[in-house]
Amino acid sequence: MDLFIRKDNKAASTVLRPVAALVCCAIMLSSCGGREAHPVASTSAGDSGIDCSGISREFAANERQILATVKERSQAQGKNVILGATGVLLFWPALFFMDPKSPEKVEIDALRNRNQVLTDLARSRKCPAPKSQLDEIYKRLDGGVKTAPAKRDS
Repeated sequence: MDLFIRKDNKAASTVLRPVAALVCCAIMLSSCGGREAHPVASTSAGDSGIDCSGISREFAANERQILATVKERSQAQGKNVILGATGVLLFWPALFFMDPKSPEKVEIDALRNRNQVLTDLARSRKCPAPKSQLDEIYKRLDGGVKTAPAKRDS
């Protein structure tokens, strides 16, 4: 009781400082749990001026980015499993570091949509259609079901 009776309020402020610091740290650390998605647009203003080689170069670059993002997604899922198990069994604050948003999936879907637009653009310009090297990865991402791209009536 002697702690809160002092008239100069020094004892009350020494109790509140560590609590306030702990709350601030918890708020800052909880924001470290994930990142925002940065999807690419499916169409671009420069699409009208792109030639056949530009289409194939961008298609290949998108597939390289998909590979990198799939690897990042795999690592994030592994990290989430470890953090979830640690949070449930040992140290519950570890749950703050999990990333429930899965921004990688949004980015992969956006890159796949962009590649579909590039394939349609190549077809309309009578260019050779770019071939995907990631069919097996796409099957895994789709849950083993391969979907054919939508056909457009020209």
